[in-house]
Amino acid sequence: MALKAAASTLRRIVSNVEVERKFNPGPKFASLLTSSIRTSTQGQHQERISHNEKLPFSVINHPGQLIRDTYYDTKDDHLCTLGLWVRQRNINILPLNSTLPIADREDNTEWNAKVRLGGHFRNSQFVEYDGKKKVSEEVLRITNSKMRLEDLQVVSDLQSRRTEWEVVRLADGKAPSAKMTIIVDEVTEAGKEKADESESAFNHTIGEVELFEEFVTEEKDDAEHEALRKEIATQRMGELEEFMLAHPDIFSTDPKPIGKLSAYETWRTLRGQF
Repeated sequence: MALKAAASTLRRIVSNVEVERKFNPGPKFASLLTSSIRTSTQGQHQERISHNEKLPFSVINHPGQLIRDTYYDTKDDHLCTLGLWVRQRNINILPLNSTLPIADREDNTEWNAKVRLGGHFRNSQFVEYDGKKKVSEEVLRITNSKMRLEDLQVVSDLQSRRTEWEVVRLADGKAPSAKMTIIVDEVTEAGKEKADESESAFNHTIGEVELFEEFVTEEKDDAEHEALRKEIATQRMGELEEFMLAHPDIFSTDPKPIGKLSAYETWRTLRGQF
C-alpha cells in the first residue's frame, strides 16, 4: 500500500517559469531597436525582422499590444507580501493602421497569477498560472485557505501600450536557451488616457527582458519538481543577466529601473490617494 501511495504522487508536472530584468529604455535603445527593419505580414498581424548591422543580436518585432491589467489584493496588500500577484489581463492587438479604432473585447480577458520564486522588484523569478481555477487554487494555497479569490478587491487598474521584440539569435549566433523577449511598456491609469491637461496624470515607461520556459518533469513529486524548477529559474536569471550586461548601452540600469506597480504606488502616495 505504501508503495502504491508513493507511486501515485509521482507524475508528469508542468510549470510556466518566467524570469525578468527591468531596464530604462533610453535613446540608444530606441535608435537600435526601431530602425533598419524589414516587415513581413502573416495573416492579420505583422512581424518585422531586424537587419540593423549595429544591433549585436537578431530580433523579430511582434505586433503592438494594448494591455489592461486589473490587479487584486487585500486593502493591506497581503498577497503581495506573500509573493503572489493576481490580476485580470485584457490584451488587444494594435491595428497596423494607426487610424483604426482599437476594439476592447471582454473575451480577451483572462485571470493570471504570478508567484515569486526569487529575486526582487527589478530582477524577478516567477511561476505563472493562467485561468480562474488555477488562480483561485493559488490564492487558497498561499493563504492556507484563509482567503478566496472572491474576497479580493481591485487595488490598481493600469493600461500599457506595449512594444515587443523576440530575440532569435544572440551575439554569438546561437539561439537563446528559452523564449527571450524584450518589451517596452508605456503605462497609464486605465480609462485615464485622455485626462484633463490640468491633472497630473500617471505616465510611466519601463523596459523588461524576459526568459519564459515551460518546465516539465516526469515521474517526480511536487517537492522534487519545485526544487528543480528553482534551479532552472536561477540558471535562466544568470543567462539573462549575462545577456544584458553584455549590452549596457542598450539596457541601461542606471538610475535603477522602477516597475510599473512601484511607480504607480509612489505616484498615488504623492497625491495622497492611500
